[in-house]
Amino acid sequence: MLTSVGLTAAAQNSIDTFRLYFDLNVAPLSKNTEKKIDLLIYNDKIINGSSIMVIGYADFLGSEGHNKTLSIKRAENVRNYLVKYGINASDIKTCIGKGEITRKEMTDKEGNETDRRVDIVVNNTIRTETVFQNKTSSNKINNKTDRKNDNSSIAANLNPNTNSKLKKDTGNNSALNKKVDLKELTSLKSGQTILLKNVYFPPGSHIIKTESYATLEKLFKILADNPQIKISIEGHVCCIHDVPDALDIDTNEPLLSLNRAKAIYNYLTGQGIDEARLQYKGYGKQKPIIQFERSEEDADKNRRVEVRIID
Repeated sequence: MLTSVGLTAAAQNSIDTFRLYFDLNVAPLSKNTEKKIDLLIYNDKIINGSSIMVIGYADFLGSEGHNKTLSIKRAENVRNYLVKYGINASDIKTCIGKGEITRKEMTDKEGNETDRRVDIVVNNTIRTETVFQNKTSSNKINNKTDRKNDNSSIAANLNPNTNSKLKKDTGNNSALNKKVDLKELTSLKSGQTILLKNVYFPPGSHIIKTESYATLEKLFKILADNPQIKISIEGHVCCIHDVPDALDIDTNEPLLSLNRAKAIYNYLTGQGIDEARLQYKGYGKQKPIIQFERSEEDADKNRRVEVRIID
């Protein structure tokens, strides 16, 4: 069984190469591939201001012409996804397909799966100093602003029911923090929560991804069919320290968890759900499932949106 997507990174000085692997004869990006790219952008592995090369390859199976075309399509799909989610097109200096990788022995009937890939080569050495300084200054400003006055202004927006000093909460101390399937929403008691699975956002953004709407449509239908249910939509983020919430690149405000919850709220009200039945809150990283993230799996657990029954 071939692995549909894998990712490895090799770094030397300030030049990083990230490899995305594809199934045999496949050019479109899978959901896993997209998630790998999302994480690279989210973790600043791929940033604007760098010089980026996108290089596609294929293994030796198939004709030379077919493999050349396949490698080009793979590279173009990766490039288009990078641009779609915030990487400047002008920073992608090269986007090419090199066709099949020639090997001394080409007798394996299944080909070589490590050759079915796209390499993203990021050169940070030519990144302009201004880009770096702007990003550093922005982080410092946000940190100072968030700590000022005990975080009172932003913390009030995040959770009006708590005091301005942010609390640490593992999220495991409450018996009401029950994770169930969406279809069980109608059986929950007041205070219990449900994790909204398969609801996705681009890294650092509150814009809902297209593939999320199937889940949101199910949520809407449940609420429409059960008008007695009132809910609170609650956003959570990961991987931040000393600030109450992550930066939303769409608004340039440190209110990412709040804005993601609000985006879902806006979707539901736009579909006709009465505003009186809905609330939205952003908790930043006040309620982590994993207190200290040590892997992307830990980060994914903390990076979430939940629905809480309030009546």
